[in-house]
Amino acid sequence: ILTSVKSGLMLIDQHRAHVRILFDQFLSQIKQKKGVSQRTLFPEIVELSPSEAAMIPYIIDDLEAIGFDLGHLGNNSYAINGIPSEITNTDPVQLMHNMIGKSIDTGSDIKDEIQESLALSMANAAAIPYGHKLSDEEMNKITGQLFASSAHKHTPDGKTIISLLEDDAIEK
Repeated sequence: ILTSVKSGLMLIDQHRAHVRILFDQFLSQIKQKKGVSQRTLFPEIVELSPSEAAMIPYIIDDLEAIGFDLGHLGNNSYAINGIPSEITNTDPVQLMHNMIGKSIDTGSDIKDEIQESLALSMANAAAIPYGHKLSDEEMNKITGQLFASSAHKHTPDGKTIISLLEDDAIEK
């Protein structure tokens, strides 16, 4: 997204901006336990490794808080009966493996880090893909939501969202 500012031209990475927006939203939902779940027509079955299955009790509350509805089937198998309503065009089984893997890497004893890891995994999966054309209204909405965030300059994992190309650089 390009927009003119007083000192030059601002470039906003739309994918990274959307990741930041969604991360803030998902983290808030986890902390307030207000995620919206969308029931699946046919439950997806996820087969977990023993280490992944051992992680589930530590993160099940957070998964439910962002909108996942899991049913235990026994033998490290779970049915995904509902997914967060923001998730579209994403394989819920693969997303579940990714989120559990990140949580294992983070360490199960630090609740805030696990919550941030889950929120980041969800945000990356649900964010607008690169190359997707946005309407003027969508660009305005994203920039408005981005600047409402207290950390609008970087993604949760430290990547730059906004670059400024100053008038001097443009002239050169």
